[in-house]
Amino acid sequence: MGESYSCASGGVIVAGRRRYAFDSVAIASDDGNGPYATAGQNIVISLHGSGGSDTTTGRQYRAACSGQLAHGDQTQFKFSTLRDYDPLITLVRPVDTIGTTTQGIRQTQWMGFIDDVPTGMLLFTEHRLDALLVWLEANITNVNHAKRVLGGGSMGAWGTLSYGIRRVNKFAALYPDRPRWRYGYVIGEIEYQDWASGGHTHTVASSANVAAIDGGGPIFAHHDITSYVANTANDIPWIGWNVGRQDGFVNFSDHVDAVAAMRAAKRGFAFAWNNGNHTTGSIQAEIKQSYPYGTFEIGKGYPLFTNHSGDQDPAVDLVGGINIGLSFRNVVETSSGWSCQVTSVLGARTVTVEPISKVFRTAVTPQNVTIPSANTWVSVSFS
Repeated sequence: MGESYSCASGGVIVAGRRRYAFDSVAIASDDGNGPYATAGQNIVISLHGSGGSDTTTGRQYRAACSGQLAHGDQTQFKFSTLRDYDPLITLVRPVDTIGTTTQGIRQTQWMGFIDDVPTGMLLFTEHRLDALLVWLEANITNVNHAKRVLGGGSMGAWGTLSYGIRRVNKFAALYPDRPRWRYGYVIGEIEYQDWASGGHTHTVASSANVAAIDGGGPIFAHHDITSYVANTANDIPWIGWNVGRQDGFVNFSDHVDAVAAMRAAKRGFAFAWNNGNHTTGSIQAEIKQSYPYGTFEIGKGYPLFTNHSGDQDPAVDLVGGINIGLSFRNVVETSSGWSCQVTSVLGARTVTVEPISKVFRTAVTPQNVTIPSANTWVSVSFS
């Protein structure tokens, strides 16, 4: 029996899936800090935190939205492109804030608003981000879209997980800085937004639904990234994240549970934490010191690291990390073999390695690798 799809204005059915597109895109302003023209540079989509807005930095765009990309009379989507401190990075900064001071300023937490009841929450912000990716691929051609990554801090980290986790073919890696994996600070409670009155906290048991056209099911299920990664039927990007144990916006036990789920499902990840709060827990540099932008590529394999001698235990240690400082290069994969080189930027380490690959699918025995000193590359291969 064939599947059926509905598609309102703003979407196009392509190969059985909806493909979203803006009605038009125009440059609103340019302060001279737009992207570099360098060919082949990395591209980073950065989602802002709560309270973020149009910073007027870089080349500012205004996209006209309709259909499932709009919400009532809110039909404009703002984003900018600009150079990052690294000259080989084009940074793209979409804006989640909509409304006016008269109507009230609202943010969708990178999803949508619940006032679409009784049909449920329409994920129109996710549709806008989908349309943004389509536009970027067609119009920003000097970057390597195969190495595109998604990141953001605070609310932007929550959006990085809820949006990016389901788009393994769009992002090579996710870099959420202080994310929510499942709940808010209180176990059993979640937050989603209402256009009329702003944010609301709800119990999981009272969670409303996502709109049927966007898949239906409780909004909590869309928040529950831990369960999503635990399901090995779901393919996901590599994830590098960080948080403070005293964050205040999320319970640290959710991160302990996320580590367990990632390990059980044999997912590639790195995690760094300290005993800080929502401000001092922003330690993403510990992730990017060895997994910088450009490390991962969409559809290309990478080593799964486990049993790293440098790991700490998030259930016990106040400060620590898992798979921190490890790195790899020169991945070669065919249907009959897989190889790469691995190292640690932090000193002598041991680590267990096995391939994550869509090309090399042979069941193999993981190999224990000894890295004798910092930045010494060790070859590992499988056949």
